[in-house]
Amino acid sequence: MNAPRAVPASADPPRGEIRRRSPRLSAVSGFMTYVLIAAALVLPVPYMLQLPGPVFNTLGEYRGKPMLSISGAKTYPTGGRLDMLTVAVSGGPGRDTFASQALGALIGEKETVVPTEAYYPLDTTREEVAESNAHEMSSSQDVAVAAAMTQLDRRYTVSLLVDEVVPDSPAQGELRRGDRIVSVNGTRLADDPNAAQVMSETVQSSDSVDLIIARDGEEKTVSLTPDIVSGQKAIGIQMRQDFEFPVDVGFNVDGIGGPSAGTMFALAIVDELTPGAMTGGKHVAGTGEIDPAGTVSPIGGARQKVAAATAEGATLFLSPADNCAEVMEAADQSKITVARIDTLDDAQNAVEQFAAGNTSALPKCPAAGAVPNEKGK
Repeated sequence: MNAPRAVPASADPPRGEIRRRSPRLSAVSGFMTYVLIAAALVLPVPYMLQLPGPVFNTLGEYRGKPMLSISGAKTYPTGGRLDMLTVAVSGGPGRDTFASQALGALIGEKETVVPTEAYYPLDTTREEVAESNAHEMSSSQDVAVAAAMTQLDRRYTVSLLVDEVVPDSPAQGELRRGDRIVSVNGTRLADDPNAAQVMSETVQSSDSVDLIIARDGEEKTVSLTPDIVSGQKAIGIQMRQDFEFPVDVGFNVDGIGGPSAGTMFALAIVDELTPGAMTGGKHVAGTGEIDPAGTVSPIGGARQKVAAATAEGATLFLSPADNCAEVMEAADQSKITVARIDTLDDAQNAVEQFAAGNTSALPKCPAAGAVPNEKGK
């Protein structure tokens, strides 16, 4: 008698035993899939969206009043536009971003998705963000005036002041708000526009910090031993610079925050204090943080700022050197002439060359994907 032949196992049932799925079950399953997808798209996610923000002409008006008002020196008529650019932010501390928004931004070309944690600690409040933005804008205004005075070779004075004393820090009980820091470890800080940087670097490199401060018309010496906070040395103070300029400059920027308008503010001040319209009547936009010596630093949201500038009709975009790669990859970059700037002097020269129609002399950003040489060309 022959042994029964083994039948290979199969993952599929015999053809005659296939069961047809209930149409009602299929419909319910499909409906639930759509419900789950829809629910996922409206879930908040820990990301922020950067979008093109409003554009403001620093030579024009804001809410019916001039953005800049200068007194104490002769001013001259201007023309054209010197636009400062902003980035609108969706999400962040106190505001939700939904998965559907993040997905749409990833597909689009004019928005950027960034992790909220990369910009703000998890416990940051919306009020703290607004306060920080306002403080940065206020500080950038003073620095913009200082940069303009440097560009015009007009003297000014600057002092480094204690703005806040951190509780339970080495400075508590030794320093007070309003103290003027005259020197640190023998290095004089008075009238040094880079005093805050010198102060920070000295604290980081020293085991003890000897300060000479001026308070109530008298000078005194204070010796502090830095603590280690988050891996860095700190004496427990926040500082601010107090400037005295030969001109008075008023800024009408209520509700606008951040430091990236510094370069355009400085250009506008130079334009109003010198004969002739720097732009030659043309429409210029740009961005960049600036220091009192006129050095331009990169900013965030360069791609969004290119989009905002082109949408407003600008024909020249001033890009900080370290933002060149992002600017040249922006969706609307081909619609506008881009000039690379490292200093306020570069920015002024670029605007004047563009006004004269000499675009071949503009310092260029490298094309997207190109490797720049030492001059970025």
